Amino acid sequence: MKKALVVLFVLMLAVCLTSCGGDAEEVGSYDLESMSEGGQTMSMKDLKDLYSAMGETLPEFGLTLNKDGTGKMVVMGETKEITWDAKAKTMTADGESIKYTFKDKKITISEDGQTMVFVKK
Repeated sequence: MKKALVVLFVLMLAVCLTSCGGDAEEVGSYDLESMSEGGQTMSMKDLKDLYSAMGETLPEFGLTLNKDGTGKMVVMGETKEITWDAKAKTMTADGESIKYTFKDKKITISEDGQTMVFVKK
């Protein structure tokens, strides 16, 4: 009986560990591919060209998702520590959660009429 309970506990633990980040396809580092707002989309090249025309350097953008459900998001040079859940397709920073989609090695985040698309390195 004890052996059966141990096996059941191990199986339950394995399910819990794989559902919260774990070995999800999303794990890895991403670069910004494009940003959209108000129906206008700008690629990373467009953004670099725009900043270059203004004599400025484009601030850093990026996303890293770790196996343990933690990560970081860099937007306009500002880094935020995040947690993420592959099953729920959510990312949380500063107590606020947002939904994301993952398809073709791209993560898309949309909120308040703005969309950012990150592509896996």
